[in-house]
Amino acid sequence: MRIAVSGCGIAGAAVAYLLAKSGHEVTVFEQSPECKPIGAGIMLQPSGQKILKRFGILDLIERQSSRLEGLDAFLRSGRPLIRLRYASLDEHSHAIGVHRGLLFDQLHQLCVAAGASVITSAMIVAYTSDEREVHLRDQSGGEHGPFDFLIATDGSRSLLRKVSGIPHRAVEYPYAAIWTTGPCSTVDNKLFQVIDSTTRLVGLLPIGSGQCSFFWGLRADRYDDLIEHGVDAWKESVATFSPAAIGLLDSITSFDQMTFAGYRHVRMRRWYADRIVFLGDAAHASSPHLGQGANLALEDAVCFADALADCDDFVIACHNYQRQRWRKLRYYQQLTRLLSPFFQSDVPLLATGRNGVLPWMPHVPWLRRRMLRTLCGEQPGWLG
Repeated sequence: MRIAVSGCGIAGAAVAYLLAKSGHEVTVFEQSPECKPIGAGIMLQPSGQKILKRFGILDLIERQSSRLEGLDAFLRSGRPLIRLRYASLDEHSHAIGVHRGLLFDQLHQLCVAAGASVITSAMIVAYTSDEREVHLRDQSGGEHGPFDFLIATDGSRSLLRKVSGIPHRAVEYPYAAIWTTGPCSTVDNKLFQVIDSTTRLVGLLPIGSGQCSFFWGLRADRYDDLIEHGVDAWKESVATFSPAAIGLLDSITSFDQMTFAGYRHVRMRRWYADRIVFLGDAAHASSPHLGQGANLALEDAVCFADALADCDDFVIACHNYQRQRWRKLRYYQQLTRLLSPFFQSDVPLLATGRNGVLPWMPHVPWLRRRMLRTLCGEQPGWLG
């Protein structure tokens, strides 16, 4: 088949690799002048590790990253909020703190080595389709095609989602985060977070080689004020809030070193239409509070590629892909939407309930197991 992929991110590179490896003629369109990752670090959960093991790159990724035994979250006062350890679920279970650039580079190399073509500076903004093929149009008016079908992996702000005609709802969260990476020796084997009410959140994620991914949560509409007051004033407030971040803050001299990222929640009634199917954040974006984005994107890519290999029919493959993924993705989206306001919102009263309940939940065996299975990316649904 002749297959087009719009967007060369985690989901796009992964599905392009799988389909090209299966013998299809795959063309990836990327809007940027070069294919490169956006963001700092990610938590590769056991669910995502299984995918990379199948790709043959897990050992390489793990050698250059940081093994994570769990997560610790504290209140500003120093009181523990939650402590989870993967070993409580399975002695061999763990996460991996990975620089997004390392993961993307490996997926991109696989994609190209498998024979997929990558066209840069080509943002696909529209398409036309009939019962047999699809034609694409980029931002400059260029025409591409024909293709047998199009895979949309163009992110949470997908333009193709808007023109697909599929009923959907997109909600912009008022909160966001700024991200960067830098040297850090205070945290080495866990995700470390400090939380103050529901308005301030800082996190440190080890990603290997003595580096950590750092994120600072804030209201999206206050980012300009942050810049106006200067990086030194901001660094002083972060250092007071979380002394563990001081070493990393020393490496930051400008806000230009950081990436600003807003949060979106996207719910589509279905993930496919005539000659187009959506994967990853383009299909089901959510806030990053459960840290599942890249893992779910990898699973999407494998699920759709396997569905297509099983039947060699686009419509049937889309139907099977949706059927297999719907329950799990609905669970993670709904849970993320439910939990996000307890960590970042304009309702401080939610913090009172969170601080009273959350520390006790891991002490209840079945709740601890559910929390860990969710964290691992292995909970298949609300009732699964």
